Amino acid sequence: MILRLRLINFIFFVFLLQQTSLHSQTHALRFKRITSQHGLTTNRANAVFQDFNGVLWVGNKIGINSFDGELTKIYHVGENNSVNQFFEDVYKNLWVATEFGLYFFDKKQNDFVRIKFNAEKIKVLFNSNVLCVSQVIENELLISGGKGSLVKFKVDQNGQVVDNSIKVLDKRKINGYVTKIVKGYNSGFWLGTDKGEVFYIENDVIKESGFAKSSNNSYINDMSIDNLGNLWIATNGNGLYSYAIESNAVKHFSKEAKQQESTINNDVVTKVYAEGKNVWIGTDGGGLNLYSQDKKSFNYYMYDFGNEFSVSDNSIIDIQPGLNGVILLGTVHGGISIFRNNYKTENIPAKNFQFLIQDPQGSRVIEDSYKNIWLSAGRAGLRRYNPKTKALSVFSGTGSGTGFRGDIVLSLFEDSNKRLWAGTLREGINVYDLKTDKFLDVPKGRELRGVFSVAEDKESNIWIGHRNGITIYSKELKLINKIKLAANVNSNSNQVNCIYKDLAGAMWIGTTDGLFKYEKRGNSFLKTTYKHNAKDAHSLSSSYILSVVETYDHSILVGTYGEGLNTYIRKSGKFEKVANGDRIKGGIIRGILQDNQKNIWLSTNTGLTKIDTNHNVSNFGMADGIYPFNGGAASLDSGGKILMAGVYGLSYFRPEKLNYNIYFPHVYFTSVKGVNGKKEFVYPFAEIANDTVVIEPDNKFLNINFASSELYSKSSIEYQFLMVGLDENWQNLNGQNKISFSNLNPGKYELRVRATNNLKLWDKKYTSLYIIVKPSFWQRPIVRIMMVLYFIGMLLLVYNWRTSNIKKQKEKLEKLLDLKTIEIKEQEQKISQDKISILEYEKQNQVLKQKKLEDELTFKIDELTNNTLRTIHKNNLLNDIKDKLKIEVKSKTIDKTSLQSIVDHINDSFILDADWESFYTVFNQVHPTFIKSLKKQYPALSEREVRLCALVLINFSSQHIATLFGISLTSVKVARHRLRKKLNIPNGKSVKQFMSELPLE
Repeated sequence: MILRLRLINFIFFVFLLQQTSLHSQTHALRFKRITSQHGLTTNRANAVFQDFNGVLWVGNKIGINSFDGELTKIYHVGENNSVNQFFEDVYKNLWVATEFGLYFFDKKQNDFVRIKFNAEKIKVLFNSNVLCVSQVIENELLISGGKGSLVKFKVDQNGQVVDNSIKVLDKRKINGYVTKIVKGYNSGFWLGTDKGEVFYIENDVIKESGFAKSSNNSYINDMSIDNLGNLWIATNGNGLYSYAIESNAVKHFSKEAKQQESTINNDVVTKVYAEGKNVWIGTDGGGLNLYSQDKKSFNYYMYDFGNEFSVSDNSIIDIQPGLNGVILLGTVHGGISIFRNNYKTENIPAKNFQFLIQDPQGSRVIEDSYKNIWLSAGRAGLRRYNPKTKALSVFSGTGSGTGFRGDIVLSLFEDSNKRLWAGTLREGINVYDLKTDKFLDVPKGRELRGVFSVAEDKESNIWIGHRNGITIYSKELKLINKIKLAANVNSNSNQVNCIYKDLAGAMWIGTTDGLFKYEKRGNSFLKTTYKHNAKDAHSLSSSYILSVVETYDHSILVGTYGEGLNTYIRKSGKFEKVANGDRIKGGIIRGILQDNQKNIWLSTNTGLTKIDTNHNVSNFGMADGIYPFNGGAASLDSGGKILMAGVYGLSYFRPEKLNYNIYFPHVYFTSVKGVNGKKEFVYPFAEIANDTVVIEPDNKFLNINFASSELYSKSSIEYQFLMVGLDENWQNLNGQNKISFSNLNPGKYELRVRATNNLKLWDKKYTSLYIIVKPSFWQRPIVRIMMVLYFIGMLLLVYNWRTSNIKKQKEKLEKLLDLKTIEIKEQEQKISQDKISILEYEKQNQVLKQKKLEDELTFKIDELTNNTLRTIHKNNLLNDIKDKLKIEVKSKTIDKTSLQSIVDHINDSFILDADWESFYTVFNQVHPTFIKSLKKQYPALSEREVRLCALVLINFSSQHIATLFGISLTSVKVARHRLRKKLNIPNGKSVKQFMSELPLE
């Protein structure tokens, strides 16, 4: 009976278990490509280099491409001129060794210029195939060419060869020509030749090396020196050599002597680059090899058809270190491959597990008690992998009885009795006894659908979460209970996604519609329900629960579908949203685990997120060898490593070693364009290279483009800019690498641009571009000064014209007044003469009859009076009355005050109305509002006083006023005195000054 059972088991495993042996794991590297689709003139890259700014340079037979991450430009250095090497000197000048000579990049011309010499021997070398170039000390370069010469010379900051600095070295000991120059630890250099020899040169003296005992005679393609004292030598067909400089020990790696993981996979080694304990080896057909000196093992990275993240070609021509920790590979057919040398994650390819490559579904993975790794294989069943023996067992198919059933495995769990539970999508639950290596039968286990979770309670009962709730089995595999989380069978609350047992023994169940906690109370459970409530900020952020874990501080972490991570605080009974957004990168939390250092790791739709005990958040994605979790989740093995699996295979790493290599990408400006109407003007590269751009005044719109040195994960970089002279605060650009300005005022500006690092922290350093905006003709200072002077001149001209005009008007007025005064005097004389004539007439006619004489006299007097009144407004009558009144004033019985008032009124009528109208007309031309303002402010003034004010204002003398008014000089003084009192003019201020300061309307 026992033999029969063993035979059945044997037959069962023959059909259901396919044993295979796996190749060794490799360091997980993710390559990115730059090809002709990005603008390269060809996919063949003979030489690659990233300069100090971050510009990528690619050389081939067509020309030299520069690539700034977006735009590609080509520079021609002759037809079919192959580029051998790029080199950057101490002054950050770029040199190119080519088949047709040595070139230098002239920033002013924005082009490559060939170095030329007059000396015939030197001229031949510099015009022929220059194989390599290296820097000796400071500004001194050492080059070698196909003509067999070694030449040293010095250069200045502008890339010009210093006169009389050229020196041809004696290389008679070298049979052939130097193909590679590598700087040693001290002041010496290692020279590799086309004959396979290695020499050492110091102080211009060439010596043989201990490498001669290797008997290598193959062309040396490349050499590199590590920090362990080894010189690595790549040959053209004889594999790779390691030469210990101190001991002269030589180690040979060749394909023919290959033992798995102990040597290279191709003998044509084109390039070698040593970094720390790792040696990167480029081959012609064998892809990229990595030799780990501490492990003494090789890893191989080959082109994988359909895998966009594999190396782009198996023929590597060049390997160069780039900025920000990347390594650049130039290939024959695949353009440039770029990878970041973060090889802390180990990977076993998916094909080794017989995964379906076309199925991107993530995998569930756990380690069992026997240190075997179990992982789901998408739609291809289940795999068991033994890391020690590297043996693989494949479980698939839809067998019957006690065999494995189901192709799509959704959950994996090992119970305390060393039984593996595998939940499937359509075929229920599988239970595999790890002790006996056989599947066990579970009552009604095949009836379960969508088994997403399996857990064990404190009584060793197994809780199985599926589409219709929870089914509970005893440790004896008996069906003991079924739980419906919602009364409605079709409720989403019955769709169980995860089950977790906390330290207190409570069972937490996450569903598509809420989180439930079941606590054992006798023979029943106390059920607590938690759901999202939009009105409660301390409720769950979503009711769609994917994962639950208890942390070291006994808080409960809850992962949701799309709404990030929540933590349940037991003391308050409230939920809080854990850092999300720009901190936790993924919103779908498919799994949560806690490592041995108490760090929390989240399996998200973008990769892994680490939250340490100080609540610092670090996100790891594809750039770090971590793939997004599309259905699966990471797990922790017994050794503390984190395991992940999916379409890429099985990956694992030690949590304490997966740390960020922090770097800040350098920002540099690529182009500046000005727009004037419909025309666009591109500013010369030389200006940008000198960090200063001069903008013409007619450019109304300015476009500035920039790039960063980050070629590998460019999309993760964000930018800020500050325009000093225009803004005071940094402005966010997110991932945009363009800035536009319009209508900048003339002046000097400093444009500062900075970027974030891979931790999304802003760099304290920034790159500056100084912008000088020229003023237009009318904005120039000298023009503005001239305009101001012109305006002042015009004001002075107008002022002088106005003053002159006023002066002329004043003179005209004075002349008019003088004329009127003369006319008054003439009228007075005429009146006097008339009086005399009348008296004489009366005297002559006394003999006439009294009545006739009186009538005639009356008639004449009336006639004369009327005539006089018409000419001087009754001046004659007023003079007679005045004379009589003066006599009366002298009388003692007359009221002098009344009579004086009469005299004043009579004096007011001396002035001719027509003359005063003419005077006012001229006066108002000079002082248009004076009389109006005077009457408005002092309405009590008489007409005579108003006229007096006007005459005082124009500086009329008292004598002239007396003559004009027909009064004495004393009367004028009295009139002035009365006027001062009436106007309330303060002492110390003249009437003229008061009139000049009178407020005018």
